[in-house]
Amino acid sequence: MDDYQKIMERMAALQYKINSNDKKPKNFGTSELLHQSEIHFIDAIGIDREVNASQLSNKLHISNGAITQVADKLLKKKLIEKYKIETNKKEVFFRLTEQGKVAYESHKEFHQDLCKNIIAYLNDLNPDQIEGILGFIAVSDESLPDLS
Repeated sequence: MDDYQKIMERMAALQYKINSNDKKPKNFGTSELLHQSEIHFIDAIGIDREVNASQLSNKLHISNGAITQVADKLLKKKLIEKYKIETNKKEVFFRLTEQGKVAYESHKEFHQDLCKNIIAYLNDLNPDQIEGILGFIAVSDESLPDLS
């Protein structure tokens, strides 16, 4: 087997592993298990920010209807809350509850732990090796159809 085929097979296996892992709900420090869409919604709201449905739709690249569906789930789980501001009674904004903030921070730590080995590896590379990796990622990204 040549090196190119090995790389493509490893990339396919990695993609499968990531996709499979993303389908399983995870514990992010609250009593509720969260699906990927839910924790990324929480991450998009962030801490101490005014965020409305349109901004979330743009940031997450999902429809307003999908925003409503995920928001309803997170409202029931008491991880976010809706509110209106004095200067804009029309739009609904979202913020994290205390438990939502716990999930947000836990998600940040999850990614830091996940990336620890990768960052250590990348720190040992020279600029040409980094450019090679970035080029590979760019070509891989450009080769995939945009399904959104």
